[in-house]
Amino acid sequence: MTRARALQTAVYARISGVDPASTGGPVRLFAEGLPTILARLKVMERATSSVVYNLAPHCPFDPQRREREPNLRTRARGLRGHMITTREQYVSLVAAVHPDTWVAPKVQMVGMVVDERIGLFPGPPTPDGQPTAWLCRDSDLVMAFCQLWWQTQQQAVPIREVPGVLPLTERQLQVAALLSQGAKDATIARRLGVSPRTVTNDVSRLLDAFGVATRWEGGMVLGRACPPALAG
Repeated sequence: MTRARALQTAVYARISGVDPASTGGPVRLFAEGLPTILARLKVMERATSSVVYNLAPHCPFDPQRREREPNLRTRARGLRGHMITTREQYVSLVAAVHPDTWVAPKVQMVGMVVDERIGLFPGPPTPDGQPTAWLCRDSDLVMAFCQLWWQTQQQAVPIREVPGVLPLTERQLQVAALLSQGAKDATIARRLGVSPRTVTNDVSRLLDAFGVATRWEGGMVLGRACPPALAG
């Protein structure tokens, strides 16, 4: 915990001293706004040759599945490392979308490092409250993050081994995405070209995965899993 706090403070100090308009130097702005940050992660994936170290205390569920293409490419290329997160009620969603994830009791910092040379860290929000992400090539900060990742992994388990995680199909992820947008069963059936009974069964599977008994409770879980910035 002490190491994570010290590293977080050091990263913020470096970011705070940089002009967002600057395009040079060891630290520079990567993107603003969660949808843009997720979309630009494709750039990071293409720039990665061997390893990804990602710490995320909370892993959001994106209804538009913007992470799907880079995730598939990452797994196909056999890149090592990947994400460590904490257990959430929607952990089955995370397991379906990010099957290479590890789950630890605590994750003390948010960030990503690729190939042990380039970091991507959150910075202060914009004046209108949008999150920001910053590229970092400071070798001391990058290696400190890698060491924190390795330390965290020692306490983690593969997400598929977490008790209560249920496998979800691609269609069930689509159902979850439409539910998060407020769609009714009939609308979901029409959009996906399946029967209403199939949708009902998929919703039941999702409720089991969330560990809840009612659609209202399931909606609450999806609300926590899907930030408003990703819902549209």
